Amino acid sequence: MEKKTLCRICTAHCPILVEVDESGQPVSARGDKENPHSEGFFCLKGKHFPDLHTSPNRLRHSLARGSSGRLEAIAAEEAMDAVAARIQAIIDEHGTQAVAVYMGTLFYQLPQTAAVATAWMNSLRLRLRFGSGTIDQPGKQIAAAAHGQWLAGSHVFDECDTWMLVGTNPLVAISGGIPHANPARRLKRAQARGLQLVVIDPRRTETARHAALHIQPRPGTDPAVLAGILREVISQGLVDEAFVRDNVDGFQTLRAEVESFTPERVARRAGIEADQIVRAARLFGSARKGAVTAGTGANMSGWSNISEYLVLCLNTICGRYRLAGDLVANPGVLTTRRSFKAQPLAPYPIDGFGEPLRSRPDLSPAVCGLPTSGLADEILLEGDGQIKALITIGGNPMRAWPDQKKTRAALETLELHVCVEPHLTDTARLADFVLAPKLPLETPGCSLSTENLSTISPAFGYSEPYGQYAPPVATPPPDSDLREDWEFFYGLAQRMGLDLTIAAGVFPIAGVDTPTSVLDMENKPSSEEILDLVTKNSRIPLDRLRNDRDKVLFGDEDPVFVEGRDEDNEARLDVGSQRMFEELHEFSSGDRFEREGFEYRLISRRMANTFNSVGTDIEALASRYGTNPAFMHPDDLDREGFARGDLIRVASPHGEIEAVAWPDKDLRPGLVSICHCWGGDPKEPSDVRKVGINTGLLISVEEDCGRFSGIPLMSALPVRVAPG
Repeated sequence: MEKKTLCRICTAHCPILVEVDESGQPVSARGDKENPHSEGFFCLKGKHFPDLHTSPNRLRHSLARGSSGRLEAIAAEEAMDAVAARIQAIIDEHGTQAVAVYMGTLFYQLPQTAAVATAWMNSLRLRLRFGSGTIDQPGKQIAAAAHGQWLAGSHVFDECDTWMLVGTNPLVAISGGIPHANPARRLKRAQARGLQLVVIDPRRTETARHAALHIQPRPGTDPAVLAGILREVISQGLVDEAFVRDNVDGFQTLRAEVESFTPERVARRAGIEADQIVRAARLFGSARKGAVTAGTGANMSGWSNISEYLVLCLNTICGRYRLAGDLVANPGVLTTRRSFKAQPLAPYPIDGFGEPLRSRPDLSPAVCGLPTSGLADEILLEGDGQIKALITIGGNPMRAWPDQKKTRAALETLELHVCVEPHLTDTARLADFVLAPKLPLETPGCSLSTENLSTISPAFGYSEPYGQYAPPVATPPPDSDLREDWEFFYGLAQRMGLDLTIAAGVFPIAGVDTPTSVLDMENKPSSEEILDLVTKNSRIPLDRLRNDRDKVLFGDEDPVFVEGRDEDNEARLDVGSQRMFEELHEFSSGDRFEREGFEYRLISRRMANTFNSVGTDIEALASRYGTNPAFMHPDDLDREGFARGDLIRVASPHGEIEAVAWPDKDLRPGLVSICHCWGGDPKEPSDVRKVGINTGLLISVEEDCGRFSGIPLMSALPVRVAPG
């Protein structure tokens, strides 16, 4: 029997049809061709989504480390008893500063989990909360704080004449700048109506191949390219003067700061043609509607904050926002009902939200969260305030955190490490308790998490009013003892005598009061009831989606138009932030990441069939290369004497790895490109051809770390290569 649901491997949440056998086990999946949002699109990861549920490597029971030192099966209720007692004992002896939580990317995919786990942290008043965002794209939140936000929202892809992408490849990532649902088809349609795509990326990516203009700079030079485009927009008279006059401060400062970034100077720094800067400014600035957004490539290359700030400045001086009277393309479906006003939310504090890390006095809590790059050191640094317990949710630190060896040492040091994890990952193998959850096909869900991404950045989330409910369509494996992820945190709260208040949504919405609900701690709510609470006060009630599973687009509802500015609102956006331009000055002084003897630069990339560490152990997904190769331009391979499939050594100033060489003619010469989140335990010998290699072994969390977020240099990293 086929059942409608949502794939929840990545943020795309593609609608799929899952074939379920008589025992309730998922057998296969395909795209839902009748869904008007996705039109049947889904990727190979989605095709193998059922495999994650039926894999022999999936945990059927929670695990606890026994007296033998091995992980052994334990009943879920007993596991919660033991974990609650251990956490409480650590708090009683050391205080809540001894307990930290790491929330990986998948934490945000399940709204019930995010809501209840966050409520548990709030009730305990846990300060040490770390997330994947500070090793991904932290510059977005930092730049938004320095710049302010426009409460009417930006233009969306489906209505635009121009679009600019910086260090992101949405046709492979299925996120990051082109709508998640069927991005290739949406791009084709947009270009048929005249959209001009500009891509800035050192690789001719799958997305860049469709660009009207592809700028292929040296990695780590995005600030120069963006500053140059800003200068040309100003000099060509393409500024939206009325919008700037009415809503923006700092324009003259911005003009002065970018004035020295002439096309010729940018060409020398970035290794591109000067005319490309002129053309990019004309393509972007002369269009009626458009937007620019940046991705992990720009954020991981050493200049996250200023790159994202210049992106916002470019959107702002070109007036890429909705104005009073404009129709709102997507007023929301399951997110909190709200009005859209043609007014700014003024800039707000970037940092200063608490005490700095003990191990890193230069890093204090910032608007992007605590710096995950400092978490291993916080665990390892002995003394008052040392982290004794870590709870990992929806993440795999052994694959994702920079400096894999330090990560392992830190996880071994903990008195208590608890993972909520369905598979025995490299991280889970080191844990004291592994709480085994149900998987998404066995639980109710909805599209809220991806819809809510629009609060993170312009051009994220859905470009149309789409929402979908997904009931459970499969049953847990026979003889298993599993809980939904959120149930573990509700169970811990019960055992620790805590009250829980959960908030609607997944990410806060600027200018909107988030609805909250107090949970009954005597009578456990159902997962459906938790879904009702996280979609509380939504524009379209969740019950409508439950009762009519075929209706997923709500453009026929009463239209929503942008309201005018409040009479008492005097806020203005700021394109002249001195704190941001301090970083541009530092960038201008030279390439601070250059190292003698390291003539190549390592850049990150994504591969279509895996999502971070998810899918790397499924043969059908990893079979194309068998591993995560070290891609190099064919001319570089020839010069070094390498052939496809050779084992080579890649060394940075901080470490060395063995990798498989692979040609990529679309890569700028002088680069090595490797996908992150692969590789095994660095203490155990493994075959790189089978398990891949972890680029975290090349990364330092002590040098070249970003201001405010602490994001280390994870791309544009200087390396050298040698035979294996």
